[in-house]
Amino acid sequence: MLLSVSLSLLPFLVIRGRASPLPGRQNGTIRWVDCHDNVPQPVQSTLNVTGTSFAGTLPDTLFCGQIDVPMDYTQPFDSVTNNVTVGFAMNRPRNPAGLLLFHAGGPGLDAASEAWFTALNISSESAPFNALQDFDLLAMNTRGLQFSNPLNCSFNTFFNNITFAFPSSETEFDQYQAAMSKLFASCDEFSTPKGIMNHTGTVEVIQDWDSIRAALGYDKVHFAGVSYGTFPSMEYIGRFPERVGNFVLDAVIPHGQPFQEMITDQVGAINRLLLRADAFCLTDPTCPFHGQGNGSVVAAWDTLLARALEAPIPAASCGEGTGCNTPVTPTDLRLGVSVIFRANPDFPLFNIALNESLHGDASLFAYQQQGDIRESIAPPLMCSDFQVTGDLRTWEGFNNLSVNSQVNDAHKIVYSQIWQFVLMCGVWPFDVPAPSIISTKLPLMFITSDFDLNLPTELTTFAWEQTPNSVLVVRHGDDHTSIEFPPPTPVQDLAVNFIRTGVLPSASSNDEVTVYAPGSTRGPIPGAYDVPTGSVAEDTSSVEDIQ
Repeated sequence: MLLSVSLSLLPFLVIRGRASPLPGRQNGTIRWVDCHDNVPQPVQSTLNVTGTSFAGTLPDTLFCGQIDVPMDYTQPFDSVTNNVTVGFAMNRPRNPAGLLLFHAGGPGLDAASEAWFTALNISSESAPFNALQDFDLLAMNTRGLQFSNPLNCSFNTFFNNITFAFPSSETEFDQYQAAMSKLFASCDEFSTPKGIMNHTGTVEVIQDWDSIRAALGYDKVHFAGVSYGTFPSMEYIGRFPERVGNFVLDAVIPHGQPFQEMITDQVGAINRLLLRADAFCLTDPTCPFHGQGNGSVVAAWDTLLARALEAPIPAASCGEGTGCNTPVTPTDLRLGVSVIFRANPDFPLFNIALNESLHGDASLFAYQQQGDIRESIAPPLMCSDFQVTGDLRTWEGFNNLSVNSQVNDAHKIVYSQIWQFVLMCGVWPFDVPAPSIISTKLPLMFITSDFDLNLPTELTTFAWEQTPNSVLVVRHGDDHTSIEFPPPTPVQDLAVNFIRTGVLPSASSNDEVTVYAPGSTRGPIPGAYDVPTGSVAEDTSSVEDIQ
């Protein structure tokens, strides 16, 4: 998630800096600013610049803007005491076919860069919108991020004293919660304007969207969102149904699904991916276990975990000053599996890590603090949306989440990202709206993939089942999200056609995609060995070229 980063979830950004309200600003009025001075962080390396300034030529379709809105929408706008500035970028053709809003995942991923990449026509980066360049593409950085009153938190201060990935005892639980409380306190203390951290959630974000929509003069907005971006989109649908155009929601984090169900589903998803790594090995001659038959990777994992439970395993590349821990504990192993399988699972890397660990070097599974989600802007943004109350704020209640999810955990992996989100948000100091299911009769398009870890396919299915006039598009393969791959792909074609025409696709099924019609019942998730692996399943790797 949550969760692009890519309940992403997708990779996460650490954002620093301060922003202050300026007198004389007007509520809901767009100020167009020079894009040369507002380069998003992900674009800076593409343009080979440091900082936010670029002196070269930019396309005339690229626009950058700012809008002042209330920090707290329940109170009247005041340019000094109740004002935040939200920044965004747009790709604007001369005669736009409509307004299309893109929301990145995370939470905490930059969205403004998508408009830049589309305007610059960098195909590998602008894949979702290559066929939609005749729309006004709006990409807004949500409040708390670059150009939108960035939060300022003291990272790398408290959590580097927490050397474990997640707690396995009440003492560690208390230590984790204390460090989390200090992080939130630092965000609240150092961010400006004062009180902004309590107003960075979905409730405010969707009103920011609607303020920009109104300022641009559109009656309706179309939407393409991935991962955590689907959460505010569903809130927008519930709050402003009359303004909803053609909405595509890819890899959904649902409203109102109990934490226990989501965690149990995610634990099941990571077990499925262990089987997918085994299926990949069957056709990969470079896999260390190739030729040993069905189940060899699964057996290797079970053997490795059993060894680690007896004694931690050395990590030759890790230790003091390296950024990773040695020896590797069972907790580290379990988190390491999640890291390698998260977003775009790297099956060849996992199989190599497994083999090296069995031979005494578990470096590839070692815990790295700099890669931990807690060392990011994600916690305050996410905890603004997820209410954690009652016994879930205690060690016993929190631990029971993993105990109960064992029904889906044949290979004792235990860890799930959503489980950690509950842990992090258990000390959030502000009120959060109570969770509620969002249902609608509007026609929407939901997209999921069979073997998504960040937001398992069951979560998207849960959201789809609340919307009787919507379709569910299931991509048969791996990876988190589907519309952001380099085009063309069958799923992108379906999404683009719906955004352009508003016509939902008919029910169909083939080896790559199954479309479930409105009101139908989804079939079972395919077996891990029943879906092909490789490029057809969108598999990628850092260690080999996948065909």
